[in-house]
Amino acid sequence: KINYSIHDRTSGSENLILIHDNGQSSKLVDSELRFYSSYFRTVAVDLTGHGKSGEVEDYESNFWADNAEKIIELCGKLKITRTVIIGTGGGAIVALNIALIKNQMIKKVIADSFTGLQAGEDDMNSLINYREMIKNSDEKKRYQIMNGAKWEKILDSDTAMQKDFTEKGGNYFIRDLSEISTPVLFTGSSTNELIPCIETRLKETASGMKKAHLHIFGNGNHPAVLNKNDEFRSLSLNFLMD
Repeated sequence: KINYSIHDRTSGSENLILIHDNGQSSKLVDSELRFYSSYFRTVAVDLTGHGKSGEVEDYESNFWADNAEKIIELCGKLKITRTVIIGTGGGAIVALNIALIKNQMIKKVIADSFTGLQAGEDDMNSLINYREMIKNSDEKKRYQIMNGAKWEKILDSDTAMQKDFTEKGGNYFIRDLSEISTPVLFTGSSTNELIPCIETRLKETASGMKKAHLHIFGNGNHPAVLNKNDEFRSLSLNFLMD
């Protein structure tokens, strides 16, 4: 099971699901919950093995598709039949898998700051270096807030899972993204320090889809949802509530 929390400061019936990046937790979006809960009944989830969802011995063969199934089950429990989603990093991959599995449930998706269709060796090396940098910098405080005393173990377990997945040539998505008929907005910062050539990658991902849109911020770090906070909020509301 996955942990979740509901935040609602509106009497409206529109739902929003916020999905965090790999190695993090729903606390990643704490700063955004007050804002989005003014417009949506907002559900923030912790992915398997992250945050308060509890530890796992072995990850499923496709972590992102497995979490997509779990979030769909959660939506059934919460009687959510229609929703929009904002997913960042690995959360964007989960969000797109949800749209592939149960497209009729998803009104719109924002897929922020993720690596694109498939990760390669260079991406894995970039991720490993990035996370080693985190362990030896003030950035680790943010991860300690998100995952408590087990933050480093979560990072290491997730890195090992992604490394194994990449070495086996795993595909993030259960089917071709062209099957998604719901509108999807891809976002990212051109200066993202974790994902090289992110603009090219997101253009490639969007090119084969029916209703894909793309917005690249001229600067900013990973992820755009936080590092381009004000601009992202305005952009996301215009897209999700249009």
